[in-house]
Amino acid sequence: METLANKTLSLWQAEGRQLIPQNFATFRSLISQAKDLAQQGNYEAAAVYGQIAANYAQLNHCGFFVSSELEQLLLTIGRKAIPIAFAPQKETALPKTVKHVLHVSTHLSDIGGIPRLLRRWIQQDTERSHSVALTRQALNEIPQTLKDAVANSQGRIYVLNDRNGGIISRAKRLRECAATADIVVLHTWEYDVVPTIAFANKAQSPAIVYTNHGDHWFWVGAAVSDAIANLRESGMHLSQQRRGIEAKRNLLLATILEPACRKLSRSQAKQQLGIDENSIMLLSIARAVKYKTVDGVSFADAHVELLKRYDRAILVAIGPGHSDEDWSAAIQQTQGRIQVLGETKDTAVFYQAADIYVDSFPFVSITSILEAGSYGVPSVSRYPYSSDLCGVLGSDMPGLTGNLIRVRDLEEYTAVLSRLVEDEEFRLSLGEATRNKIAATHWGSHWQNALNELYSYVVALPKKTATLDLVDEMSLGEPDIFLPSVNQTDIKTVMHWHMPLMPFKQRLQLWLNLVKKYGFRNNHLNFLLPEKLRSRYYLLRRNYSHWHFLRRR
Repeated sequence: METLANKTLSLWQAEGRQLIPQNFATFRSLISQAKDLAQQGNYEAAAVYGQIAANYAQLNHCGFFVSSELEQLLLTIGRKAIPIAFAPQKETALPKTVKHVLHVSTHLSDIGGIPRLLRRWIQQDTERSHSVALTRQALNEIPQTLKDAVANSQGRIYVLNDRNGGIISRAKRLRECAATADIVVLHTWEYDVVPTIAFANKAQSPAIVYTNHGDHWFWVGAAVSDAIANLRESGMHLSQQRRGIEAKRNLLLATILEPACRKLSRSQAKQQLGIDENSIMLLSIARAVKYKTVDGVSFADAHVELLKRYDRAILVAIGPGHSDEDWSAAIQQTQGRIQVLGETKDTAVFYQAADIYVDSFPFVSITSILEAGSYGVPSVSRYPYSSDLCGVLGSDMPGLTGNLIRVRDLEEYTAVLSRLVEDEEFRLSLGEATRNKIAATHWGSHWQNALNELYSYVVALPKKTATLDLVDEMSLGEPDIFLPSVNQTDIKTVMHWHMPLMPFKQRLQLWLNLVKKYGFRNNHLNFLLPEKLRSRYYLLRRNYSHWHFLRRR
């Protein structure tokens, strides 16, 4: 049995059991502060503390995936802080057809999965008008391709933070923007409380769909969402089991992909890369942080036995080239048949050259598996967990179901890869089946049909009525106990990120408390700037650094 299942998982479990109660206590303290501020009528500061609590729970797992107490607090803030004049004058009737879609996100840039999905969604759904509202957009960073897609659909982009004001002001504007929408689709970052406050009055809100981008994380928005659009089966199961989403509101919508067009044969792509066309190329692509040495066994070490067994086999790993991982021993043992490169956007030729795709480990990279499968490359992923309760920590997608090979341990991993290396017919047929399933699920008209069905279903649903008068409870089961090993972020960093949103009095008080606890060196004066001025400060500093660098050259 793979050592990870015996040793590291046990260490992660022990760490999770220790950290989750500490995280839970911190979250409770933040919720208590938010409730106190709301009771005093200081809804702006209460909303910021609510967002700090949400961001903290996202980054430091607290033993739950939704907080009924936080959602209820945000509903209360929305109902009391936003006058009825900012809502439509009459209750919103359910539309018979969806013509106007309002997408809501937090921040969009040229990097990340949400901007790509949003752009592809709008470009594909050409029969409707699409507008976008952004709750915390940085200066000058909206991708031009997204601007073009929105303009071509006769929609508009609303930057809700382009005026003075905090979370409540943005929630008011969001409610106004949604007045003419037939449906609202949330693509917000997991901690973003603006939509929950904006749509607290459900009777006067359009139908709302939450797109479950971060299904393994805590997020807010369940209280106002009429339906959850989960992007994969494991996220769908977790939504029902751990977030309390009713089955009729718990939907599956595959992520939309752009069709992959093979321009090179495998042999041609290998020649272009300087690789022997008769070799069997294993490929893995992910950010460096997803490759970690576990129990002394690196990602490269896991392939040494296979590469020694088959002289024609090589491994190309794109992403970990700039990490601190030392793969030199494995590279030497395999006579250099392990090639390690840094992160790059130009990956198409590598996918076209690959014979087998191997998922990153111990953290998966589903996007890369989908991209490999789109070129007809069969994929193998390791899933060391002992039960399906940890499904969101593994690789799955609707287009991969039935074709992605998942293995439990290194012995099974080597055996599966050996068969794929030896059996060309099996390798090619599995790759072709993977491509066909992805095309039938994630591409073009097939995806559009699923989207049309989702629109029709959601607008016909009775609007959700929040029933969240519950006390949050902490779980130390699976997958909870493994999540602290994925990420932990200190509370000071979270507070720094949200401090500019606070009214000045609370901002100053929080800054003084942080200075007292962590010292002035860790709490610079620029943290006291309101968000708009702070954004301009960082933009000017970045531009100055770039100018200074060019002068020195």
